[in-house]
Amino acid sequence: MVRLVACACFWALCMTAAAQAPPGAPLPVSAARNGFTPEQARALRDRYSYVEVISAGDVSLFHFLNLSVWLPTAQIAREGNVARLRVEPDSRFGATRIKGVGPSLNEYLVSPASRAQGMVVVHRGRVVLEQYPGMRDTDSHVWMSTAKTTAALVVRLLAEQGRIDVNQPIDRYMPALKGTAWEGTRVQDVLDMASGMDVVETQANRENPRSLITRYNLAASGEANAAGVKESQFEVIRTAQRLRPAGEVFDYSSVNTTLLALLAEAVENKRWSDIFQQRVWSKMTVEGDMLVALAPDSTPQAHGLVATRLRDLARYGMLYTPSWKHAARERIVSDAYLRSIQTGGRKKIFSGGEIGDAMKTLYFPSDPPNANSWQWDGIWDDGDFYKGGVYGQGLYVSPRHDLVVVWFSTGMESDLPDYARQIANDLSKRP
Repeated sequence: MVRLVACACFWALCMTAAAQAPPGAPLPVSAARNGFTPEQARALRDRYSYVEVISAGDVSLFHFLNLSVWLPTAQIAREGNVARLRVEPDSRFGATRIKGVGPSLNEYLVSPASRAQGMVVVHRGRVVLEQYPGMRDTDSHVWMSTAKTTAALVVRLLAEQGRIDVNQPIDRYMPALKGTAWEGTRVQDVLDMASGMDVVETQANRENPRSLITRYNLAASGEANAAGVKESQFEVIRTAQRLRPAGEVFDYSSVNTTLLALLAEAVENKRWSDIFQQRVWSKMTVEGDMLVALAPDSTPQAHGLVATRLRDLARYGMLYTPSWKHAARERIVSDAYLRSIQTGGRKKIFSGGEIGDAMKTLYFPSDPPNANSWQWDGIWDDGDFYKGGVYGQGLYVSPRHDLVVVWFSTGMESDLPDYARQIANDLSKRP
């Protein structure tokens, strides 16, 4: 029942890296609950390499909790008073079993095999389950690709103000893309991971040191490509070629998300960190700041290298539920945007790409979603939606049940997406 956790920045090389990582059992994630000693921190920092940090081992455990040690970061500051979430534990949530069999959620979370670090379930604005088997509740952990939805939200806010028309080509707003193969690609196709460009994160591309996605990932940390050349991340993106017509297939790629963040910067003439702070984070009643990593050319890594406390990821998820008032001082996610996520997905493009098929066969084989939309990986007909992140990060939102489930992990596999869906299905059976 274990699922490979894909869909994130650096997903492009994770399986290859696992094969190359040093042998030996990794530290249990519980080792992070007391923090790291100065000696451990120095040793794990000295061991840093691209392969190590994406192998889900000890180096990953340290760096995922210390993003600013890993890469340069920009601060997205919180503002105003913190609104504490009501905590009302409900043992029924921890007793959840997938299809009624196997370990309970409580048992799975503390199992060494799960490598789960934290999980929060919010139902009707109340925290009904909160566990931290592998981190402290005040730690900031990387979101990985759950962060992709933040870029989509900002683009939507700009569209609702009439500053972006998602049916227009992206080069209308980003002249630097004119004359490249991106020219003519609609913003909506970039939003729906259907740009048709050769930026796809497939197994073949993962193993190809000269693929665009490999060059893109190396440029994020300033490492040289296979030819020994250090490239600008945006220049790598500009060299992408067309693989197929836009709008045909859900071809997952972090490159699409990076372009959305750069699109917002071009329209606003502001840095991504300032845009997200002003439009979203400063309006929320979060406990801590958000950090977003920067490539050497200052390209924001909004596609996944974002870090916050777990409760604040839960608050972000609450923006999409009826309990948004418990997470923000004003409405951020409109009813129209929520409906667009829930009903605007193009089901005909969902299958055919690697991730759409994985959503059906690996993540949710007994109850699969049937569409993706606005950077969300899976949409169900009942209106629930899900976004995953590599090495076991996740965000599941059920507006109909006023439910948010979020989790952080450091592992190559996880069943937590299935547990989140099961929680929603169990609520449907309650009186």
